[in-house]
Parts: sequence; structure tokens; C-alpha cells
Amino acid sequence: MAQQGFQYEANAWNALKKYGISAGIGHAGASSDRPDLEIKLVRDKTGVNREGCEMKIAPTAAGSLVLKYTDGKWSYGDSKGDPEKELLVALGNKYKLLNEMNVSGTAGRNWRGKVPFLQNDKSGKKIIPSGKTKVDAYKEDIKQFSGQNEVHINIPAKAICDYYNTKKCSYINVGTHGFYLLNKRDPLKLNTKLKDKIPDFSDIASARIRVRCQNKGGGDYQFVMTLEFSKMTKSHYNIAPVTSASNVTINENLYNTDHNKQLIEAFA
Repeated sequence: MAQQGFQYEANAWNALKKYGISAGIGHAGASSDRPDLEIKLVRDKTGVNREGCEMKIAPTAAGSLVLKYTDGKWSYGDSKGDPEKELLVALGNKYKLLNEMNVSGTAGRNWRGKVPFLQNDKSGKKIIPSGKTKVDAYKEDIKQFSGQNEVHINIPAKAICDYYNTKKCSYINVGTHGFYLLNKRDPLKLNTKLKDKIPDFSDIASARIRVRCQNKGGGDYQFVMTLEFSKMTKSHYNIAPVTSASNVTINENLYNTDHNKQLIEAFA
């Protein structure tokens, strides 16, 4: 899925380059220290005032943070010095996530009290005290912690905006649903030129914290806290419409809709 996401970013950058909107040297790909896509006004030939745009194919997960189980207690993985991870820790603390997982609360009632086969020593290294293989340990932990046993906590969609703002993004485009502002930021002043305003992501989506047992592939797995969003209201605008949720080819015919024509013109 990650490779499909990178391909979507590349397709979007190439499609918008034809209009003079893409900025920088290309899409982010696997780079974690830059926005997925940088966009600019057409008249800004050098792209000095480029802005970050988060790119998602469809409603899905946003950020994630590893969770660890050490000496009978769940805790967050290392986050110091990483603004994105520090925000996730702050968000987890605000909604008492570790309390739900370790002590009390309705969201963690089916998770709490179980001992995972995958644990961590005091240095943070993964260990399996039972002596099982990691493959067998994963099978046991999935039984214990999947489905109705996961921790789900509903949160405001603004938390997703806050997260992407830490990644230096003011905009987000969801290929199946469209183009949105993040926390009403609009540094390119696109809305000043549009009759129907670009909606703010915080107003149109549902969001939650999800804690789950995650298969990493290759026989490895981990426990993670993830931000997820869903139930989105579609935007009038889409700067990189996908052909479908499973086909990340940009449907360039949709640039000819009245609203998308107006949006392209707003970048002039």
C-alpha cells in the first residue's frame, strides 16, 4: 500500500506540473522530513512560496506511533525530538489512552488485562518471553487483541489537521474525495478567488484513535496507536482525482469540471 501511495504522489506531481502548480524537485516518496507534495502559484516561477499538501488516496490512517509493553505496563515508544510523534503522545495523553490500556475505562475494557506475547525489555528491544517463534506469537496476539478487542477512541478531526500541520502542510488532497484546508490555513489565498470555498478538513470528517496489533510483514509485527479518518463529505475541488481507490492514475478529465477549472485558475 505504501508503494501505491508513493505512486499517487508521483502521478499527482506530474499532472499538476503541466499547470505550473507542482513545486520542488518532485514528490516526497519515502522521505519523512518533507510534505508529500509541494504546490505553488503559477506565477511563482521559482517556487519560493511553495506550500505542503498531504496526499491520501482515500480515507485511511494518518499518523502512527509504536506502543510497547514492558514489565506489565503499556507505554509509548520513543518520541523525543520528533514533532509528529510528540503530538501523537500529547493526543494520547489528552484522551487518557494509556489509562484505558493499563488501568480503567470503557474504550480499553477488551484490551486491558491481557499479557501480549510480544513485549519489550527496558532498552525497548522486542522480546518474546514465552520462547515462541515470532510467527506463532503473532497468531496468539491477533487472537487476543484484534476485532472488538482493539481500543477505539473518537476524537475531533481537528487532531488530524494538527498532525499534518506539524508536517508543514496547509492543505490535504484525498484522491477519492477532494481538496481541503487544514485548520483553515490557506497561505496561497485560493479561497479569496473562489465563490464556493475550499472546505476545512476539520469540519467534514470523523476521526478516531485506534490501537491494534499490526503485521509488518516478513514475520515481524508490532502494537501501534494510529490516527484514522473516515465518513468524509466530498469537496467541490480535487487537485489530484484518482481513477478509483484501487487505481491511482490521475483522472485528468475531472480537471474540466467547472469547480476544478475555477481552482486551477485560482493558482494563477
